[in-house]
Amino acid sequence: MPQEVGELSVRWLGTFCAVVEAGSLNLAAERAHVSQPAITKQIQALETQLDAKLLVRTPKGVTLTPVGRRVHRLARRSVAAARECARVAAEWRQPDRGRVVVAAGLTLALYTLPPVIKAFRAAAPGVHLELLTGDSRECLARLLDFEADVALVTSPLAHPEVQTFPLFFDPLVAVGAAGYKMPRTLADLGGMPLITFKSGSGFRQYLDQVLETRDIRVDSTMEFDSVEAIQTMVLLGLGVALLPWSAVKAQVAGGTLVSSAIADWPDKGRQISLLRRRAGLRSGRASLFTSLTRQMLTMNAANGDSGARPSG
Repeated sequence: MPQEVGELSVRWLGTFCAVVEAGSLNLAAERAHVSQPAITKQIQALETQLDAKLLVRTPKGVTLTPVGRRVHRLARRSVAAARECARVAAEWRQPDRGRVVVAAGLTLALYTLPPVIKAFRAAAPGVHLELLTGDSRECLARLLDFEADVALVTSPLAHPEVQTFPLFFDPLVAVGAAGYKMPRTLADLGGMPLITFKSGSGFRQYLDQVLETRDIRVDSTMEFDSVEAIQTMVLLGLGVALLPWSAVKAQVAGGTLVSSAIADWPDKGRQISLLRRRAGLRSGRASLFTSLTRQMLTMNAANGDSGARPSG
């Protein structure tokens, strides 16, 4: 019979994760600067305590068993949570130091967060800020795995372990080069050369869903994985793009791009939200970043700076 779960050693869980990451017991031992038998002993102790076989040794290294894969996911969180406890305690000893990790989509990181980061740096100059980029689901996973303190997402995500704070709606607008005939309605997009994000991205899925619902077929001539690449092609007059207003408002204001609202677009745009974990210790510096983000972005939205769709 397995022993009580409360007796699980974080050290054993950390060793287990290290072996999985390394792919072999020998390599994990080398990285940890300990003997291979010492690593093996810890893995065996963990398996005995859980009464489950977690790893299978093969000529090429180690392979996770089905239960091992599930335990590995939870073990990563447990080890990260233990490190988080140590980090929060260290912050209490040195309140002007520490680290905050933010997970966000690349577009948000480039066009929405810079003013917030500037304000945070002014308020907490001794705190190290790390920004991780990825799609909304990747950001949620990093938050749940204690790899990030807060996450900013562009897709509606619900999880029982997470609190969601809506910030603003980011409307979709059509952008083109000066003199280009701009679409005003969804029907205008039919047959028009459209420069888009790559298939499979969250933004592309959102766009495709709207167009398919309205039975609009567009000529998707080029696909890219960055806003900058799409804007460059648009500036060359190779087509139009549908992009978040937050990503193009500076170029529109500067006159390098022209924009038009799609009058019959069916919603207000993508809902930008901040996520944080419900349970566990919460870093004071992460709370400061959360407060600044909510204050600045909701205020900007109220003033029309973040999500005001252009007229015309």
